[in-house]
Amino acid sequence: MQRLGKDGKTPWRKVHEKIGLSAAELARAMGRHRSKISRALGDDDGLISGRDQLLLMKVARERGIALSADEMMPERR
Repeated sequence: MQRLGKDGKTPWRKVHEKIGLSAAELARAMGRHRSKISRALGDDDGLISGRDQLLLMKVARERGIALSADEMMPERR
């Protein structure tokens, strides 16, 4: 079962789109390997680990993008 939001996107996909970087650019900004980001974006659940949540918030903050912890959580059904 997929945990997609009302917009049909997983938490990873929503945050990736909001930050606006390619998967490779996002991986570089987070200090993670690009394959990790690609796998996360392609995952059916697309859940974001606590460590990655912190890194994503740091990347967003550095780019002046407002990103809340709620935006990184799956939609409740």
